[in-house]
Amino acid sequence: MSGVLRRGSLNFDLDNRSKRGSIESNLYGGYRDGKSPSTPEISVISLDFHRHSVDLKKDGPKTEQVLPISPSPKQPSDDDDSDILSNYIGHYGKWNFVWTLILSLFQVTSTFQMFAFVFQTADKDFWCARPEHMQDINVSVWKNLTQTSDSCSIRDIDYSSLNSTKSLLQYFSTPQSTWNFTQCNQFEFGDEDDKSMTLVQEFGLVCSNRQLLSVVEMCFLAGAALGSVSSGWISDKFGRKHTLMAFALVQMTFGTILAFSTSLAMYMALRAIIGFASMTVVVVSFVLVVELVSGKWRTIVGILNIVPVAVTYVLMAAIAYFIRDWRSIQLTVTLPWFAILCIWYCVPESPRWLLAKGRLDELFPIVERAARFNGITLPANYRKSLEAVVPPSIKASQTSATLEADVCSSIENSNLKRDELDANASPLVVVFSRTYVRTTCLTLVIWLCLIIIYFGLTLHLSNLGGNIYLNTAIAGIVEAISVSFSVFVVLKLGIRLNLIACMLLPGICCLAVNVVPKGDENTVYVIALAMIAKCIIGVNNAIIPIYTAMQYPTVVRNFGVGLGNLAAGVALILVPYIWLLEHIDPLLPMSVMGVCGVIGSIALALMKDIRS
Repeated sequence: MSGVLRRGSLNFDLDNRSKRGSIESNLYGGYRDGKSPSTPEISVISLDFHRHSVDLKKDGPKTEQVLPISPSPKQPSDDDDSDILSNYIGHYGKWNFVWTLILSLFQVTSTFQMFAFVFQTADKDFWCARPEHMQDINVSVWKNLTQTSDSCSIRDIDYSSLNSTKSLLQYFSTPQSTWNFTQCNQFEFGDEDDKSMTLVQEFGLVCSNRQLLSVVEMCFLAGAALGSVSSGWISDKFGRKHTLMAFALVQMTFGTILAFSTSLAMYMALRAIIGFASMTVVVVSFVLVVELVSGKWRTIVGILNIVPVAVTYVLMAAIAYFIRDWRSIQLTVTLPWFAILCIWYCVPESPRWLLAKGRLDELFPIVERAARFNGITLPANYRKSLEAVVPPSIKASQTSATLEADVCSSIENSNLKRDELDANASPLVVVFSRTYVRTTCLTLVIWLCLIIIYFGLTLHLSNLGGNIYLNTAIAGIVEAISVSFSVFVVLKLGIRLNLIACMLLPGICCLAVNVVPKGDENTVYVIALAMIAKCIIGVNNAIIPIYTAMQYPTVVRNFGVGLGNLAAGVALILVPYIWLLEHIDPLLPMSVMGVCGVIGSIALALMKDIRS
């Protein structure tokens, strides 16, 4: 699911006096996290090897010195973006590649759970049910003679005396001044040869009950919104690995139970739980992937992590094309993924989280395996080096993960006054202070607009007509290509310009559908514009967490990105209700998303230029 919500708190110091804090350095992965308040956002932890080395020279024992890795060509330590762990395991080697590739599969599991709903509620032709004694009457004749064009109301007559097509034709050929209609209570769906059952068909979500689909969809998205803002605290407390695997188990278990729902209320409750678990899996797997690499690979891997999401759209369309029954679809996209739980024992915990927590007994074996796999020779005293950089507060108490040195550094390098950015200050006060209030308000607007467009198009592309299976597959392929290409664009042109363009263009595409002439023959142009908008906005969905992190100082960065997640959660809940506007005008939801694109691009243009 969505990317949006693959959130990690990344460090970008904006002080031009330090090369390590430069934008060029940070774009290539110079992330470090300081004393962050208790927020719902996940910290992407990276320790500053160079600064801690200086501290050791000042305060450490005179008789003992941390030795650097033996000089060799192109060592990670030669890079300004290195931390102590990247010096020992490298920025990105074979070990990092294997695990980032495996962990990216968790994006697939969550996207399946989110996107399956689109095909489980696929539209089927329906009509008011024929009485038991009239089952032999031709369906077309029955529909044309007895009910309204929307098949929601039927002529209010006594059908007990009518038992054939002939008698039906004779009865309705009799002139009547007026016909009374009544709402249908039972319906028939689709072809008689089609035995598959959709969610709409099983629970009668048509006519007056059609709006319940938005409520059902909202249950999953509300759970996802809650998961996006609470997963940070959970994984900071219990670790990335166990949080990820535990919620993957919850996701698959309840996903399986969902296929056996006996009522709509049961389905809605289970979807809310699956939404919470799925978004937690998305966020934590993203952060774990980012914390396994360093240097410029943080930016590259962070963006490419959304590619499996786009590929999943293609796979989901193929599965749903051959399997139309909603229960079978649910089991097909859930049961095979129980196999991925086999890596629970093997998957590494985040080395940077372990170091920040002072859990060195667990860290040493991971560093040794990674270095051996990457072909790096560890120095004999590497354990002492790691022990030396464990934060002092961790040495005093194993329950604290505060990095006091980073807080001091952030205060010195930030543009705020020292008394305005006190370490104990409320993060809410800081982000809404005179210095950051404009940035915070614009961030809320940007995330809200982005998620409305991305998920509005992703989950409701079928509302525009056309072949849902073909349209979804094409959109997924193009989005995967565009996200991959965006890596090169970001590294060459920078983040801000890329974000503005990828917000404005989808907005223009959504608004442009209003100038397409009405008529079924022009539906293909409407769908093409929507697909272009979806693929471009997908690029922003991958980049926006990094850009938001660049706007705040270290001590409130988690909270700042967390506010973005809250805005995204509100947008997720609004999406299904925005599409109810199609009952007023079929293209009104697209117009709303177009306006959101324009507003979002203006908000991005008003954001401070981080390179200045």
